[in-house]
Amino acid sequence: MVLAFEPQHVSLPAAGGTASGNTIKNEGVARMAFKIKSSNNAHYRVKPVYGFVDASASVQVEIVRQAGPPGEDKMVVQFVEVPPEETNAKAPF
Repeated sequence: MVLAFEPQHVSLPAAGGTASGNTIKNEGVARMAFKIKSSNNAHYRVKPVYGFVDASASVQVEIVRQAGPPGEDKMVVQFVEVPPEETNAKAPF
């Protein structure tokens, strides 16, 4: 896999909380754009939702859980190779 998200599993209490220290690492040789999708946008906020990761670089991601009922929510990181001159991280998606 070209991008790695660490840690692979994040648990947050239903009462709410923040998970800092999450990292998207580009293990490839090309610049990548990413988008983070959630199965529960009502209770989760992610920063950044869209972004770029240069080759062999990493980006920090913050996940915030709003208070709400417990559940088995999921997040997916979509990614695509982009040229160095691309400036809009949303455009490839």
